[in-house]
Amino acid sequence: MKLIHVAFILLVAFSANYASAQITPTLGSETPRVCPDQPPQPEWLDRIPLREAQNKVLIQQMYRAQSMQAVAESGDCSCETRFPSWATVETIFLEAYANLDRWGATERTEQYRDIANENRRVAKPICEQQGNW
Repeated sequence: MKLIHVAFILLVAFSANYASAQITPTLGSETPRVCPDQPPQPEWLDRIPLREAQNKVLIQQMYRAQSMQAVAESGDCSCETRFPSWATVETIFLEAYANLDRWGATERTEQYRDIANENRRVAKPICEQQGNW
């Protein structure tokens, strides 16, 4: 009788594991809905050690701010404007911010987040009208 109970418990555990595996999203493999040819972030960002994660967040916010500002200033939300090359942001980061300590990087990240959010208010309606939001 104990063997039947053990088999039943294993069957239930396996079924639950299998079911959860079937509903797990695959976030990294999906093509973006808007501007599917947008440039990927630089590969070196994926190799940043966890203890330096603030630098990854900083450069991502720099890119977002650059994007939103370009759309807001130009009134254009083409894919090239909304998702430009990462080269400019990379250069600025490496020349000006790569050696910041954690707190300096966090402070800069907040500044870029504010810039992005301020410009987003203008950029979002432009992009929605042009079908790129």
